[in-house]
Amino acid sequence: MRRLPLNKVAQATVGRTVQRLGQDLGAPFRNVRLRSAGVATLENIPLRNFRGNAARGESILKGHFIFAGQHLDVGSMGDPWPLPAPSEKFAYWLHGFDWLWDLTARGEKEAAVKARQLADQWIELYGEWNGYSWDNDILTNRLYAWLCNWTNALSADRMSQASQGRRDNLFRQLKHLRSNYKHTPEGITKLKAASVIAMGGLFRPEKSYDYLNRGLDWLDEQIHLQILPDGGHISRNPGACVEALEILTTLDIALEKRGVEGSSAITRALERLRHIIPFFQYQDQGLASFNGSGSGDIKYINELLKFSKTSAEPFAYCPHTGYQRIQQGSTTILVDTGETAPFPFDKDAHLAPLAFEMCTKAGRLIVNCGWSPEQPFGWRENMRLTAAHSTLSPNNQTAGQLVTSGFRAKLFPDHVDVGVSDVNVTRREQAEGVWLEMSHSGYLEQTGLSHRRRLYVHESGQDVRGEDSLLVPIGAAPKSRNAIPFDIRFHLHPSVKATLAQDLHSALLIQPGQIGWRFRTDGGPMRIEESVYLAEGDRPVKSEQIVISGSAFADGDGESKSNRVRWSLRRLEAKS
Repeated sequence: MRRLPLNKVAQATVGRTVQRLGQDLGAPFRNVRLRSAGVATLENIPLRNFRGNAARGESILKGHFIFAGQHLDVGSMGDPWPLPAPSEKFAYWLHGFDWLWDLTARGEKEAAVKARQLADQWIELYGEWNGYSWDNDILTNRLYAWLCNWTNALSADRMSQASQGRRDNLFRQLKHLRSNYKHTPEGITKLKAASVIAMGGLFRPEKSYDYLNRGLDWLDEQIHLQILPDGGHISRNPGACVEALEILTTLDIALEKRGVEGSSAITRALERLRHIIPFFQYQDQGLASFNGSGSGDIKYINELLKFSKTSAEPFAYCPHTGYQRIQQGSTTILVDTGETAPFPFDKDAHLAPLAFEMCTKAGRLIVNCGWSPEQPFGWRENMRLTAAHSTLSPNNQTAGQLVTSGFRAKLFPDHVDVGVSDVNVTRREQAEGVWLEMSHSGYLEQTGLSHRRRLYVHESGQDVRGEDSLLVPIGAAPKSRNAIPFDIRFHLHPSVKATLAQDLHSALLIQPGQIGWRFRTDGGPMRIEESVYLAEGDRPVKSEQIVISGSAFADGDGESKSNRVRWSLRRLEAKS
């Protein structure tokens, strides 16, 4: 059980600050020399637009800003900046210029004119400084959007006075970010900030030491800290891998076109990221829903992978990031077998050890409730709890605890107060199928019991068997004599229709295309309850979940019927 004691957090924070201060004052920064005259600056280097959506760009041309199901309509000639945003989340998106890729995806003069108009209007109102829109996370997103779209849109009128003002303001923002880099939030935002500062050095060759050299050194530090040896991100969020790949790919393109050699750290990180993203993809090319990730923008993900020419088959497990993948026939199963992400990278961490998802050629079958950045934020905390995942929870408890109130919540909002740090997994691959045996102690402190999950997938992919047990670990003493109620949840994708049998021990699951699966259990009673799916779109979607309930002995060894539940999923033969 991993805790977040304040004294250790303070020590770690001070330690990181001292380390960075030493790097700022005494570390031998690289000395990159840009090629001299005749080589283009970033100002006329077109960078690839991986994420733009032309249809959304058309809406912005008409003055309709749409994000997370909310609208801000200003008309084709209107100015959105003086108007109140529908929500803080919307304001974050708007001031971060995340919509700029959609606008430039139009690829037409009218869109470029609109982009410059909106940037100039923002500068007029907020260009000097603003406590909200100049906050480092929003500032980093805005600078990244401006630099990536500068050639395609923002510098098209480069000889005009407005263009000079835009350029001067860009430098002003870059200087502010560089001076305040150490205050950037940890995680992907900080990796992006280091990349942005390096790109700023490409934009201003005369400042290459202050921006390019320093940015690349900071980036190497963040890569070493955030990108794990198997390619996963330290947050354990699959979506973070995609974002990191885009950031590093974009910088790599800019460095190459500017004639600057990047570092070996960037090269290694790109190679690792390109291979781990397919690990998290299902047959629909979307991502698995673990630790803050949803299915993601499939077109965006595939554009990135296509550009990187990734063709390797997904590997079987990620030992550093903590996931297992089973691919048998047309069935794919992903299981979370990792510990809670370490502080301070745990702001998106979900408390759901041994949760799994299952996808077939007909689509997703068993899922976690998931999360998308566009979903209403009021759902966020509940989606991080164990009950929102396809795993076991005793007595409606969560395997760990989020920081939600008191002094800690003011210092560390959204972080994990108590996480899981004792997860074990054994994998056996045989001719007839794959076996996983996993366990964790996330409930040991509350109940005195560990959770063990066994999973078998036949080579055909059409026979999946599982076993969930609650047991007193060897050498430990029972905490009580009382029985402990528990639930095992199997959340179903919204496209799956479930019918419960009269015996309350089996159910029929129908996927699109009339693909049928029989779910059985020797535990129970079993029931079908309402659930919700948030891994796609901007609104929760109603779905269903299978729930198997039981009552475990507090001194059980996991072998008695009360403490062990077996279940199976078998594909039904299609009717001729």
